[in-house]
Amino acid sequence: MENFKKTSSETDEQYIHRICAMKESANMTWKQVADVINNALGQNYGESCYRKQYQMFQKGLQVNEKQIFTEDEYLNSIRAERRELEKEKIKMRDERIDYQKTVREEARKESFIELIERTMSKYIAPFDYVPSPVLYSNKDMIACLSDLHAGIEVDNWLNKYNSGILKTRLHRYADEIIEVQAEQKCQECHIVLGGDNISGLIHSNLRLQQNENVIEQVKIVAIYVGEFIAALRGKFNKIIVHSVSGNHSRLSPNKNEHLKGEELDGLVTFCLGLMFAGHDNVIINEDAAIDSTIDSFTTRGGNLFYSVHGDKDSEANVVKNLTLMTGVKPKAIIMGHRHHNAYDTDHSVKIIQCGSVVGADDYCVDKRISGEPEQCIVITTAERAVRCFYDIGLN
Repeated sequence: MENFKKTSSETDEQYIHRICAMKESANMTWKQVADVINNALGQNYGESCYRKQYQMFQKGLQVNEKQIFTEDEYLNSIRAERRELEKEKIKMRDERIDYQKTVREEARKESFIELIERTMSKYIAPFDYVPSPVLYSNKDMIACLSDLHAGIEVDNWLNKYNSGILKTRLHRYADEIIEVQAEQKCQECHIVLGGDNISGLIHSNLRLQQNENVIEQVKIVAIYVGEFIAALRGKFNKIIVHSVSGNHSRLSPNKNEHLKGEELDGLVTFCLGLMFAGHDNVIINEDAAIDSTIDSFTTRGGNLFYSVHGDKDSEANVVKNLTLMTGVKPKAIIMGHRHHNAYDTDHSVKIIQCGSVVGADDYCVDKRISGEPEQCIVITTAERAVRCFYDIGLN
């Protein structure tokens, strides 16, 4: 039979073991086994020789079986320890990367502080506004101030805009607020800064030049908005300033690298807090109530308002998203970002959309969008969160 032949790769011992192991399956006697092996190897041993040799091999295998298994376990333990070492190496590498990122972010913040110190000393013309005494009613005012985009220069057939025009439009808005105040006799004024106070430089060029430009924008808007608040301060018992950050004020040009809370709009309220530190009737809420992009406040009668910039929300989903997110349904939501005034209701929640101070820029022209610079004023009472809505043009 072919299976009884010795292969070229087998040693004599391997061949003897294979034939002996085939005894049962081939239904052979030990004498037949001896005849096959002797014939293949040219030997002349009796059956007892091969039988004893095979039995000794089997006993040796049984004795060493436990030791062989133990060695396998030992190898497996070495492999497990090696995996743990690899995990620790990866953890150390990730910790090193996180540490380097933290150091880099701290260095960048220190750089901005130095830039602020250097640029805040530059001269900007004062706001130059003169105010004058009034009576009060049971109404309060919400003056929305969104999308100033300080630092941008626009000169197209629809619109002109620069820092000087920004100041002129804020003068005009202050006039409108004082006129509404004379009509409504409001006691308190909530000024809601809706984000994008600065134009920013969210598209990357020379980083240092961007830093200088951005800090100059923060300086301009902080001083102008501060003077705007000062012009209104004598007209109300109290002014409360709320603020959310917009997408134009992030530090990193790449929005995927942006860290929550690192928006330059936050510097504006910080500067305003310093400017009005000694004035009891002006309250600057430097930190938004929920996070840097979502604020909340209550007016007379406990009416709850939410404020967002609007880049992360739309009129269609803002009521549902904010209500489900916070667990509390508001009376009204204030938004900006879309550069036009609008007023709507969704499930009895009033949606107030504020326009922009900048008006139609080159982006709007490219997209065939026109619109005037505008802001809005809301009158609120204890009985009704939005008593009336003023659509204010700033041209």
